Amino acid sequence: MIFMPFSPRWLVHHEREPEALRVLAKLRDLPEDNDLIELEFAEIKAQSLFEKKTLAEDFPHLREMSAINTAKLQFVAIGSLFKSKGMFKRVIVATVTMFFQQWTGINAVLYYAPTIFGKLGLSSNSVSLLATGVVGIAMFLATIPAVMYVDRWGRKPVLVIGAIGMAVCHIIIAVITAKNQDDWEHHTAAGWAAVVMVWLFVVHFGYSWGPCAWIVVAEIWPLSNRPYGIALGASSNWMNNFIVGQVTPDMLEKMTYGTYIFFGLLTFGGAAFIAFYFPETKGLTLEEMDILFGSVGVAAREKERWNEVHTEVGMAELLHRMGVSDTTGHSSDIAEKDEKAHITEEKL
Repeated sequence: MIFMPFSPRWLVHHEREPEALRVLAKLRDLPEDNDLIELEFAEIKAQSLFEKKTLAEDFPHLREMSAINTAKLQFVAIGSLFKSKGMFKRVIVATVTMFFQQWTGINAVLYYAPTIFGKLGLSSNSVSLLATGVVGIAMFLATIPAVMYVDRWGRKPVLVIGAIGMAVCHIIIAVITAKNQDDWEHHTAAGWAAVVMVWLFVVHFGYSWGPCAWIVVAEIWPLSNRPYGIALGASSNWMNNFIVGQVTPDMLEKMTYGTYIFFGLLTFGGAAFIAFYFPETKGLTLEEMDILFGSVGVAAREKERWNEVHTEVGMAELLHRMGVSDTTGHSSDIAEKDEKAHITEEKL
């Protein structure tokens, strides 16, 4: 990392634009005066300017980009999410969705699959490891249709169906284990039936709570609050991930089949949370999200701010020079795409 350059976004945000342009051109292997470089550089400048304007409006006492203010901003910005009903509802949706995602027991299966399969009668290490490999393959394959069709199916039905499917698998595994755990040697068919239920559980997770939970956590926030909202959701995910990882070995040892009943009941709870509290967010604009969560006007103000920013960086002139027409609302559309690209870059 010592030899890696600062990112163009960081350099622009810290008033080092010439260096940012050089780094960007080098990354893309294009000359600095290339139209594509100029367009991407203008988008980066627009993103930075938008964040600074938002900071100046929402937290004027932290507008100076000092190290102390930057650290304070993280806490102040996250704290602001708890101060209005509309934002707090988003906090509940993000954190509780991630809570239930982890307490489906998915990482208990992924982390301790060899142990689980061993307790289901697969005494051979090679067979147990083979069954573990199938878990990863099954999850990968199940994720593909979700990525392709989630915008057609909607978030809510996919999450509810996936949760019910996982919960039923847990309960079936619990019943099989309760009846046969003391004599797997003479009930190998029952052991393999339980293993198949584990695989089916992973498939249900792969098309539903695996990808959809992260989609929801990212899309429910206004642009200016999105980094902090995603951070809250991710914190809930990893905190619960840690807890599940710590307690699972003891649960498997002491609760045996009760472990699956426990995860099954919590997963049914996740299905109920989605069914009765979670709003459908498929295909909604940021303005419609505001109406849905009761914080009307936030996205509209941000759209106006984006239009101002794009005017300041000369986006319309640049697009006109490149032969791209700039229609009404085009700046705000680009703004949302910029932000999505920014989120993707941060995750990577």
